[in-house]
Amino acid sequence: MRYLSESFAVGALRRSASIEQFLGPTFHGERRGVRWVAIEPRRNGRYAVMAYLSWDIGGEHFRDLLEFPPLDPQADDAGELLAEVDDPVEALATAERVTNAVRERWTNVGVAAEDYFDYVRSGRLPDPLTKDAATHVVRTLLITGGGNERTASWCLDGLTRRTGCLHISDMIFWPAGRSRTAEDIVDHAWSCTPISL
Repeated sequence: MRYLSESFAVGALRRSASIEQFLGPTFHGERRGVRWVAIEPRRNGRYAVMAYLSWDIGGEHFRDLLEFPPLDPQADDAGELLAEVDDPVEALATAERVTNAVRERWTNVGVAAEDYFDYVRSGRLPDPLTKDAATHVVRTLLITGGGNERTASWCLDGLTRRTGCLHISDMIFWPAGRSRTAEDIVDHAWSCTPISL
């Protein structure tokens, strides 16, 4: 079983074992990356919530997220401390609140790479994600109605982060009485301001 139940996730943390979760794509300028979150027990008895942003250089035969270089070439690859808390349940809630992690998707360390592999196999976002490439992704989402929910979620999150269009999902799936083409949607999204890391 890939994912930990809440009780197993809390138990792992109490045994001083880290847990992690793959969160999907992100961008640094035109460079495509991936992000994941980890909760790491500290020697002082506290729990660190860490965010990692890596350059997406992996594939079917190379998916060890810890081996990927930092997304920002100037950044430290040690990750970013988002919070440090006293309780493992509070650590889960904090990680989920600040990163949009999902309670049912926590894994043991190293297993989040399997979610990354699912992302790669599902047809991850193109690199570079040009306007034409984004139009193709949006067109596919319009035609398939999203298909696999997790894959659609990763694509939408990546498109939102790349373009800064916070309502691109609504434009695709809930067009408010007006049908838009993929070109219309991407034209609008491209006029937004990208979300910073």
